[in-house]
Amino acid sequence: MRRAIPWLILVVLGGLLAIAISVILNTHNPTAKVVSTQPTPKLESLAVPFPEINPKARALDIPIIMYHDVRPIKDIDWDITPKHLEKHFKTIQQKGITPITLEQLVEHLRTGSALPAKPILLSFDDNYLGEYLYAFPLLKKYHYPAVWSVHTNYVGNQVGKPKANWSQVKEMSHSGLITIASHTVNHLRLDKLSPEKVDYELQESKRVLEKQLGVAINYFTYPEGDFLDSVKDQVTKAGYQAALTMSLDEKKEGPANKSEDLLSIMRYGQSRFEEIIAKM
Repeated sequence: MRRAIPWLILVVLGGLLAIAISVILNTHNPTAKVVSTQPTPKLESLAVPFPEINPKARALDIPIIMYHDVRPIKDIDWDITPKHLEKHFKTIQQKGITPITLEQLVEHLRTGSALPAKPILLSFDDNYLGEYLYAFPLLKKYHYPAVWSVHTNYVGNQVGKPKANWSQVKEMSHSGLITIASHTVNHLRLDKLSPEKVDYELQESKRVLEKQLGVAINYFTYPEGDFLDSVKDQVTKAGYQAALTMSLDEKKEGPANKSEDLLSIMRYGQSRFEEIIAKM
């Protein structure tokens, strides 16, 4: 046992000597690999001042397609049939286009963060029952995310064109596919209202949606796309992170990245789907 101790001491000393030599060599070797201890910059640090769009995001055209009611037989021109809607979804699939969430879009516009190839955003306005009955099952079938713009005073209303009820809206919200956006309380044109009434439409709709659904409502959709610059300030004060708009003038439509800012993100009407997709 006593004879083994000196050998053990020599082994330990040899190991220590090897470590010391390695440290000395790495210290004096200019090509030695240096592992950075600096934290990776967060995307938030890359964001431009709100509500500006990051210059890095301007190069990638991202269309937002706006749908309304989905009906087996169209009532009005801007309705779409389930068969026609599924044709749109199949085209998206066949052309390798990737539907993204509104959260992904906003993050990209703010920071220039990466997106999947050929991104597109699908949006459905006014919470029609036909959207729940026909569009929602198709979105689940193809596993496509979408935005649902809901005006709170009409949830469950069966007069005229029926609306989805709170149980159905909650089901969609909790599906993991649907982002609920506020579409005001009464679907009134905000450019025609007093500042006090605008505040009510913005704040009360957000409060009711959050109470009913148990989720944060971060996004807003202008009724009929009409607003003033002062309204954009009120949208910000109400706590929204972005707002979708529209135009009845096709010349004013464009991809999201060409919008003025995050509070006026432009969309295309669904009637222009084939034209827009052909360019992707």
